[in-house]
Amino acid sequence: MWFLLLVSLSVLGNDCPRLHQHETVTVRKILDGDTILLMDGRVIRFIGIDTPELNKHRSAAAEDGALAAARWLAKKIEKGSRLKLVFGPERRDDYGRLLAHPLTGDGRLLVASMLAAGLGELLLLPPNTAYWPCLLAAEQAARRQRLGVWSQPLEARPVGGGIQRLRVRVQDVRWRGDRVILHLQGGGRALSGNRLPAADRQALAHVGAGDWLFLRGWVQHQEPGWQLWLNHPWQFYREK
Repeated sequence: MWFLLLVSLSVLGNDCPRLHQHETVTVRKILDGDTILLMDGRVIRFIGIDTPELNKHRSAAAEDGALAAARWLAKKIEKGSRLKLVFGPERRDDYGRLLAHPLTGDGRLLVASMLAAGLGELLLLPPNTAYWPCLLAAEQAARRQRLGVWSQPLEARPVGGGIQRLRVRVQDVRWRGDRVILHLQGGGRALSGNRLPAADRQALAHVGAGDWLFLRGWVQHQEPGWQLWLNHPWQFYREK
């Protein structure tokens, strides 16, 4: 299965860059598939990926794929090893963790390799949104091969609420002012949010009835169905 990205015309390619401005740190241990502890006590949460939860501090069992992600990372980043980091414009999350891109030895984005292996899914929160086209392309490669977190088919309708990944079919497309509204088979709606760039809003409007879409985002349930807001271009693409 191949995918057609709905991206702005300014995106010329999906190759991940080499980054040269970085801080070199020493790793104390791996906390889980997307979080590490440094020798100086700082906790680093990787930008661009969300791996399944180990649930170390909860009574729940580890989510499927959590151990695989943590073990993969532990092999790539050994205890006491040196690691290059590029910090995001927003340096801390709500839990006080520092937000950074980990790099390979030659300056590539390590998260791109993780996404391509199906170890987690793409997660980018403004303003830490750089490099999203190449990260999305890496995730799509894993999904084509049904690797890791993509091993099971996606639902066509939400299961519960919260963040969902869906494969949906478009029933019709409408404009309301400058907002695009996709009515989906099965009673759902996807709406362009205020933060979605104009070029991506236009691309969304060119989706046709009968097209299949990949969608991700926070699902809200309300009568008579459910809805999902699209504020970022990596939340959706048309499947071919």
